[in-house]
Amino acid sequence: MPLRGSSKASKFDGIAIDLVQFLEDIEMLCEDVEIDTPDDKIKWACHYASHDEAELWVTLPAQQGNDWNAFYPGAEDDNHKYTCINLNGLVTAQAAVPMASHGMLSEYIRNFTHIASFLKKRKKISQGEQEVKFLNGFHPTFKTQLLNRLTLVFLDHYLDKPWPMKDIIAHTMFLLSHKPPACHHQP
Repeated sequence: MPLRGSSKASKFDGIAIDLVQFLEDIEMLCEDVEIDTPDDKIKWACHYASHDEAELWVTLPAQQGNDWNAFYPGAEDDNHKYTCINLNGLVTAQAAVPMASHGMLSEYIRNFTHIASFLKKRKKISQGEQEVKFLNGFHPTFKTQLLNRLTLVFLDHYLDKPWPMKDIIAHTMFLLSHKPPACHHQP
């Protein structure tokens, strides 16, 4: 097994969303060196965890019972990793900031897609809801410009139908590429 802190060692810093990946990494490391007892897997998980996590984990009944599957209850159940509240929070936060660059757009797409695809896969949101929420993540001023452009380009688009994300992204990129430079007034 690699030494704690080495580049090949698994790391867990207490962020719940990373727990399943950490435990899977421990399992793979153990398999690589033919460690297959639950007791040893739990020992190595505690070894690679942060001090605070390890201190907690050694007190868990599953650790003393040598039950790898019960070692961290809920770790396998990632069905509640994200909720619509997470997506709405992202959209609201993003809408408060004017879209200023392709980099900002890329970050928004990445963050939005990460949560929305999780929710869509679990049938928590529909394709249409996803598209509406994505558009709502743009600052009101920019969103107005974007909707004006989309309406002019797609004259036959029904206004009660959501705009496809691919069109929103393409025309956002167009608007960002053709944005006039900021004026600097000198007194």
